[in-house]
Amino acid sequence: MKKRTKTAYNPILVVDDNPPVATLIAEVLGQAGYAVTVASSGQEALTRLATLVPDLILLDIEMPGLSGIETCRIIKQNARTAEIPVIFVTASNCKDDIVAGFAAGCQDYIVKPSTREELLARVKTHLALCKTQQELKASRARYRKLSLLDDLTGLCNTRYLYQTLQRYLDKHPGRPVTASFLDIDSFKQVVDCYGHLNGSRAIAELAGVIKPLLPRGCYGVSYGGDEFVLVLPGRDIRAGSRLVHTICEAIAASRFLTAYGFDLGLTVSCGVAAYPENAWDMVDLLGAADHALFEAKRLGKNRVVAYSEMRADDGHGPDLLPLDRHRAKPPAPGDLPEADPGDPPAR
Repeated sequence: MKKRTKTAYNPILVVDDNPPVATLIAEVLGQAGYAVTVASSGQEALTRLATLVPDLILLDIEMPGLSGIETCRIIKQNARTAEIPVIFVTASNCKDDIVAGFAAGCQDYIVKPSTREELLARVKTHLALCKTQQELKASRARYRKLSLLDDLTGLCNTRYLYQTLQRYLDKHPGRPVTASFLDIDSFKQVVDCYGHLNGSRAIAELAGVIKPLLPRGCYGVSYGGDEFVLVLPGRDIRAGSRLVHTICEAIAASRFLTAYGFDLGLTVSCGVAAYPENAWDMVDLLGAADHALFEAKRLGKNRVVAYSEMRADDGHGPDLLPLDRHRAKPPAPGDLPEADPGDPPAR
């Protein structure tokens, strides 16, 4: 006997209070290669749906107790089952029932008795439509995530940073957040010696050092070229600075471009600032971290400088130092997709 090919990953749920009819439909679908499960009432169907997510539901309308219309309405109101296509298979050809069925959320309507060919054609069509819709939804979610990631490094991009950081500060007032600007030291010399392609490879490899060192909830941002931003929620300036020091030491201990026949060492300079210690909004927070980065560069590179440790030439504190607000200020959001301010998107 020829082995049947299963054409649906999940079973089709057949709901009918007439056992001979339910058995006949199940046999037709089974002979076509579909897995089938049967329920004899609307309530039994809902009970099965608590643990089962079928690819398709074939539902009778006229059943004792919970009618097919009511069952369909409940199915469509449940987020877990709302996207399962429902086809009414019923002896009723009353226009009111047809209208009520579509109003309840069904995708199609078959009047019994129907031919085997019609039943299979409708089933095949709606399974294909459902699969296409699921693939489209998954594709949209995937590309939405990719739109918030930097292609070269796999870190978040500035779009994600600007959309989430201020919203996070607003949502968690007073909860500490450390931000750090990180810049590769003397990177122009790397490009001059090894070329732009290897320069890009080195940036990507350096991002690969950073990513596994970031705790859950923290994220790195490719800010442009050889510059990065680290966002460390829940960490004050001391805890944030310790983590940034750890990352800098790991970078200094790594070798880059070895897969391409080179042995390149890199160091980074970092500026660190924290909310609410050094700033009260995103622009000032990034501006303070950026200013501390310039101080790290001025002091000789390959170091971490905290904004709160800086002193102006006249001995006053950092509150008298001007912030480069232009560099830290985000562009107009325009039509950028909304980002979740929670955990960063995973590649």
